[in-house]
Amino acid sequence: MSTYYSSTKYEGPEVIVVAMDIGTTHSAVSFAHFSPGCHLQGKMVAHWPGQAHWNGAVKTPSMVSYRDGVVKACGAEAVQDFEEDPENVAYWFKLHLHPAMVSEPSYSQQFEIPPLPAGISIERVYADLMRYLMDNTKRFFQTTTPDGSQIWERLCDSIVFVLATPNGWDIREQVILRKAAIMASLVTEENAGQLLQFITEAEASVHYAIANQSFEWLKKNTVFAVVDCGGSTVDTTVYRCVSTDPLSLKEVCPSECVQAGGIFVNREAKKMLEMKLKGSLFDDPEIIRSMLNAFESELKPQFDGAIDEYSLKIGSIADSDPQLRINKGRITLSNEDLKPVFNGIIDKILASCSITIRHNAEYVILVGGFAESPYVRKVLSNKLDRHFIQTITVGDYAKKAAAEGAIITRIKQFVVARAARATFGGCVRPIYDRKLHSDRRHMIQTYADGKERVDGAFHVWIPKGTVLQGTSAHKLPYHVAWDATSTQRKELTGRLGKIGIEVFAYEGSSIPTWCKDENGEVVEGMRLICTLNADLSALAGGLQIRTGPRETRFYRVDYNVCVYFGGTQLHAKLQWNEKGVIREGPVTVMPYVS
Repeated sequence: MSTYYSSTKYEGPEVIVVAMDIGTTHSAVSFAHFSPGCHLQGKMVAHWPGQAHWNGAVKTPSMVSYRDGVVKACGAEAVQDFEEDPENVAYWFKLHLHPAMVSEPSYSQQFEIPPLPAGISIERVYADLMRYLMDNTKRFFQTTTPDGSQIWERLCDSIVFVLATPNGWDIREQVILRKAAIMASLVTEENAGQLLQFITEAEASVHYAIANQSFEWLKKNTVFAVVDCGGSTVDTTVYRCVSTDPLSLKEVCPSECVQAGGIFVNREAKKMLEMKLKGSLFDDPEIIRSMLNAFESELKPQFDGAIDEYSLKIGSIADSDPQLRINKGRITLSNEDLKPVFNGIIDKILASCSITIRHNAEYVILVGGFAESPYVRKVLSNKLDRHFIQTITVGDYAKKAAAEGAIITRIKQFVVARAARATFGGCVRPIYDRKLHSDRRHMIQTYADGKERVDGAFHVWIPKGTVLQGTSAHKLPYHVAWDATSTQRKELTGRLGKIGIEVFAYEGSSIPTWCKDENGEVVEGMRLICTLNADLSALAGGLQIRTGPRETRFYRVDYNVCVYFGGTQLHAKLQWNEKGVIREGPVTVMPYVS
């Protein structure tokens, strides 16, 4: 469906919300005008340059072409440039952002990511495509919304942007997208924190699924999963229904993200065709490329493994080769040729779906372009049926579930609790504990407060798998100290102006003791997410000298790390008391789920 209506009238401030899903192969945009006293309506942008308006397709190719370092065309208009000059076209560029935990070594060795055009950065590509998507969103809004031009001009400086991203992406990828959004003039440095938001593709997809199909099967305490099969990643999230009226969903475990989308089938198809045609008159890169285009548009959407043979266009009607089973410009491919092209990728999807089995899911909802493949649906359904899991397919191949679901999420929030995908915590200097820190006994140092401490320990804030509600908040006490005998009071202003604590994430199931090794390097498996900074220099003048063990004299400053849940992310900040007034440092936003 191309629109979504809320059941109640909106009573908040007037604002336009634009949601973008920039996929590996295609992109899409949804939007809503939040007008007080009205029933909210979500819409998909359905008119893109170079594409027929009558077919209602909401997707546009994720391509940007360049000429002499200047953007030439985007979307469907860049496809022609790709066919003529692929080196100057950015395509499948989303793969450049996939973190190591998504891009597995087996694929990084076998799968060559297409290079970006010379001199063009990944931020630049995203910015150019975002600007293109926004220009066409503006045009579509103004022509399909009553008084659209006046509304847009009135609210254009306060538009809220929501970007859908894979489950496995976190703050590193969000920083790049934020820079791109600023380059594209969607937001500014000053208002990006307020107007630019992120949602996982999995959460957007569950809203799309619920809004686009009947869910009489969904009862209180029903456990189900949404598997979003995209172009380059497959995201799996398991939910439990908390209530049906109103509908409320709760994540029951950390979500999964695996690099096993539709483009990998294309690559397997390419290898199969190259092997089959090797040494023949048809062993030509241009012919292979043309065949892959035909595979993508003709064979891939219809292949279901039910018949023995399928045909694929390979050339003109005059082209024939009986030995290769080529007749009148079409090659015949068997099930034995085609099934292996799909099976390796499907096996990876099934492995990621194992969490649905572990958590006794009763249903699996399939969404995403790759899930429209009849063969993918059939194999997944048969495999999951053995575990008494019913498969439900939702959607329309012409749609983008994450794009439509992102705006539905803003209109009607079904998910009320989410599970931490990693263990988050800070790098600290704890008091030496002979049981916990025996391996670093040789690194004990007596610090300014007179206590024996060791560096590089991991202080857990939120363990992996913790289900966080909308009101969850944590306040953790910290302090820093300086030797009063060697530190002049006037030096404290400078030192207090550089207070910070490093934040780490750990993906494993256990909780490690250390986040840094003995040389101060990040240990394997840990990821430095960000550093929380604050300027506490105003406290310097009022610090009192304290006395610790062994008559040590030191200055001490106490502060809190405040971690709280908001939407699909963690917000963290430093907080301190300044002359009886609670002060807070800037808020740092960290993704914590999916």
